[in-house]
Amino acid sequence: MATTTSLKKEVIPNQVFVGCPWKTVRKKYVDLREEIKKKFPPHLIIVGSEVGHSAEDLLNFIKARLETSTAAIFDVSGGNPNVSLEFGFAEGRNIESALYMSTHGKTGRQTSTIISDLADKRRKEYKNEKSLYRLLSEFCKNHPYTIKFEKAMKVLMRKFSKGEKKSHRALTLKIIHYFDDKETVRRDDLLHAVTAMNPNYSEKLVDDWLRKLHAQKLIKVTQGRYSDVVIT
Repeated sequence: MATTTSLKKEVIPNQVFVGCPWKTVRKKYVDLREEIKKKFPPHLIIVGSEVGHSAEDLLNFIKARLETSTAAIFDVSGGNPNVSLEFGFAEGRNIESALYMSTHGKTGRQTSTIISDLADKRRKEYKNEKSLYRLLSEFCKNHPYTIKFEKAMKVLMRKFSKGEKKSHRALTLKIIHYFDDKETVRRDDLLHAVTAMNPNYSEKLVDDWLRKLHAQKLIKVTQGRYSDVVIT
């Protein structure tokens, strides 16, 4: 959503925060996020240690991303204290959270500290990337923005063939994910970026789908020469 005049920013309807250990687990989530993007509209935002120049900068960045997220996933594998801190902040802000934990090898045996802190919270376990992908897919499938997206697709795809439905769905997901890590984009920038992704994406085709997604209230396109677009 667009930035408001208040200090607190608007929640971005398809944004999900992922808190996980950077050194041992983060790469799995980064890799799987690319696969998730091909099927589902939620944006999994994964903060890395490269953000900011100090611990305070990083903490403020994490807080800002959590406050603009609809939900959060915390990987408690290894008993990482940073993940515990992030989870505590999310709880304090009443952000809906899911807890995942690896049961594989050494990582799965080092969770005692954080697990004792979160003893009353239900955790979903995974053994490898394949089972983690299933958890992420299940989460994204049931996310409110995905449900809204799927309802819109049923309406918009009724007259298309199976092949057309597949290609148009891929296009709509590219449009939605162009907003990843962005609150607002210029309509012209969005058009140019998406048309450059595939030689079959003409400006007319992309513009047509922007109008359709706007009509279904998945995005909002403002009027005027310098039109902006936000996720809704």
